[in-house]
Amino acid sequence: MSYMDVKKFSMNIIEMRSFYRNNLSISNDKSDFIYKIILKELCNIDPIKIALEPNFNLSSESEDILIQKMKMIIDNYPIDYIINKKNFYGNDFYVDENVLIPRPETEELVDWLINDHLKIDNQKRVIDLCTGSGCIGISIDINNSYLDVTISDISTKALKVSEINKKKFNSNVKIIELDLNSISELNKKYDIIISNPPYLHPSQSNELDKNVRHEPDIALFTPKDNPLHFYEKILEFASINLSKNGIIYLEINPNFIKDFNQILTNYSINHINFKDDFRGKKRLVKLIF
Repeated sequence: MSYMDVKKFSMNIIEMRSFYRNNLSISNDKSDFIYKIILKELCNIDPIKIALEPNFNLSSESEDILIQKMKMIIDNYPIDYIINKKNFYGNDFYVDENVLIPRPETEELVDWLINDHLKIDNQKRVIDLCTGSGCIGISIDINNSYLDVTISDISTKALKVSEINKKKFNSNVKIIELDLNSISELNKKYDIIISNPPYLHPSQSNELDKNVRHEPDIALFTPKDNPLHFYEKILEFASINLSKNGIIYLEINPNFIKDFNQILTNYSINHINFKDDFRGKKRLVKLIF
């Protein structure tokens, strides 16, 4: 049965699984994985019932949810937005269409900073620029009490999401609205800057998976005329607001390493350390001033 033909019907838990398999153009294993997630997260039904109670009848409310969300999956809507949840650095963060879905490469960036500062004598101030969901700064805060963390973004919608996550994890991060396109001196210096800014050039949009196209352009893309725009702005921000001997941790676009190195020549940087991500791409960098 196609979802296009569905009006009103009743299915048990096994029949709905078959319905998913028949309508999603993916393997049965992937279809079952998605089905179980939606059962658990949105219908509050333990997926173990598929095996233990195969004749378990779904309520009309659960059926409506499952069919509606299946249609969204067919339209390439990310499952993380559907269930409003993405695991990052061991915790389930709230996400919606106003923020970028956190990636495992960014976990590596967070891990790098945390492990660099496990043992420090004095508290250090950290600012997370272009925070989105707040997953970077909040993960740092809840894993290292020696770091005083501020998270920032230009998007008020994104900051509302980060506020949800701050409350969810009882984090002590400070949240500020900050436009990197209009940089000024803040009322205090920061010892560490960390950021995963927008770094995809608009010309790369056709290379993206269809589900990525549901994520906000403001979190993905640079201006057409300058793929390094946000790195230049972060370095400009650092020239004013980074303390002496400060450190910057960045996620970067591997396609623009040569150009990125070129803009670094405009600054007095004592040490530059590139690091490959788990895919073997040069995507992470630490700059020590």
